[in-house]
Amino acid sequence: MKYISLTLLLAAAALAGCETTVDLPEPPHTPRVSLLYTLTTAPQDSSFQELYTGRQLYISNSQRVFDTRELTGRRDATVELRNASGSVVERYRPLSGANSSGGYQGYYRPVLGFQPQSGQTYTLRAALPGLETVESTLTMPAPAVVESATYVPRTNALGGNANDNRGRLTVVLRDDPAVANYYLAFAQVLDQQGRPGDNGSGVYEDFDSDIGASIGRFQLSSPRQQEQYSIYPFADTDVSGQRITLTSDVRLLGRTCFRGSCSAPAFIEVHIASITAEAYNFYLSRRRYFDSDGNPFAEPAPLASNVRSGYGLLGGAADVTYRIRL
Repeated sequence: MKYISLTLLLAAAALAGCETTVDLPEPPHTPRVSLLYTLTTAPQDSSFQELYTGRQLYISNSQRVFDTRELTGRRDATVELRNASGSVVERYRPLSGANSSGGYQGYYRPVLGFQPQSGQTYTLRAALPGLETVESTLTMPAPAVVESATYVPRTNALGGNANDNRGRLTVVLRDDPAVANYYLAFAQVLDQQGRPGDNGSGVYEDFDSDIGASIGRFQLSSPRQQEQYSIYPFADTDVSGQRITLTSDVRLLGRTCFRGSCSAPAFIEVHIASITAEAYNFYLSRRRYFDSDGNPFAEPAPLASNVRSGYGLLGGAADVTYRIRL
């Protein structure tokens, strides 16, 4: 037995020392417009900038499979939104302040102040010089019905100093059995005047809790651009027509600062977004993509797309808010 084991070890060592170079042909590539945008019923005020930066319109062009350069956005796109009758209801222009590193490059903002309505159909059309014009169509979902929302401090939680409060957030929705529904949930703290703090939203999942993140559970997401991995869409597939409960143990910042003036937070504001099926599928595919990044043995994880003649997502979100006084 010892002789056999030694032979196997020598064979394994010999194989480990072999190197094989394989030249893979690069697939043909036709540059196309790529975009990411979530059309929303939320007004694009300062609260929108704090909560929903990940929903802003971003436009670029596709790259070759073996192109390893950092993706940069495009500022020369022509973009318009049309209603069901074909009338232009919104136009977009690049965000100002783009710097040499491309901090804002590729991001666009609406200029006509149009606010989409639930149940209505809209088509986004985008064009870049030299590339085929792309478009995508969606019907805005109906907003969720929030029955109740509560926050209960956890006095026996670990840690818990003046700047780190912990509690359990519970939100109950009444689901519509007539249609398939898809949800996202966000939360932020506000000061006594109802303003979000300059130091962030201040509501975070408590990872020391026994309620951990799990696939299929309705839980809080992070809407910020730099935290796009933390998006947890929820489908009512198994609970259609029932009450849906979000339960999360969270941590709150103990102080909310607005323009240099700091005070204890006065409210938790919960945002529930009803999203389109296309957005739900895109978020799931992006999570699979992130999970497979750098793993040579992972199954292919292509991103879902609903942009005709191009790549990306046009999603829709109908938002409702519910404030809880602390």
